[in-house]
Amino acid sequence: MNRFFLALQFLTLFRVKKELAFDAAELGRSMQYFPVIGALQGLILVLAWYLLSTLLPDSLVTGILLLILVLTNGGLHMDGFADTVDGLAGGKTPEDRLRIMRDSATGAIGVVFVVLLLLIKFLALQEMPFDIKAQVLVAFPMVGRWAMVPLAHLLPYARPAGLGAAFAGCGRAVFLKATVLTAVVIVLLFGLLALALIAAIGIIIYMSSGFFRRKTGGVTGDIFGFHSEVAEVLFLVFVLAMTNILALEE
Repeated sequence: MNRFFLALQFLTLFRVKKELAFDAAELGRSMQYFPVIGALQGLILVLAWYLLSTLLPDSLVTGILLLILVLTNGGLHMDGFADTVDGLAGGKTPEDRLRIMRDSATGAIGVVFVVLLLLIKFLALQEMPFDIKAQVLVAFPMVGRWAMVPLAHLLPYARPAGLGAAFAGCGRAVFLKATVLTAVVIVLLFGLLALALIAAIGIIIYMSSGFFRRKTGGVTGDIFGFHSEVAEVLFLVFVLAMTNILALEE
């Protein structure tokens, strides 16, 4: 359970224990529970959706759900997304990109991309068919947290030192456990066809890992957050596309 609590306290604002004894290796192994933490965040969204949907208009509920998701992890991944966009846009060398990403100030282009990211999430959730919305609310944060695990497996840490170094280069066992767990839950929620969505996101992450290896030399905490946010958006868009394709075939 220690690894579960490490993952919970690293990815969210929830504090079950004040002090957790751990080393870098134990922190890295906690990644096997990242999808579980995402699913728990998703269950919070489902509960909020059920409670609010009888009181408020759908569009307002969708906006509140996105706010809840951001608040549960303190905006950690959204901040990483913005910093990564700034680094890619403003840096000419790996060193420049890493320096810009470390800057606590968010640039204009980072803000623009965050707005676009939230807009796409909002529209995708708003257009999601009612009969699968609860499943989607559970699944998309789970897929977002899972997306960091293959990235950690594929890339070294880009900086000489840092907290994210414990995650980079995580072992095959951790990667397989997280991936199998995510795949099983997705199949239970959406059926076997949904495995294609996970496979597609996995391929995109693999291609992205090569891109970031060239651009930054590896992965950082910001890049983890970037991929978590992008994976959430991809999953929402892919689910909408899948449902539309299935509707045309009927």
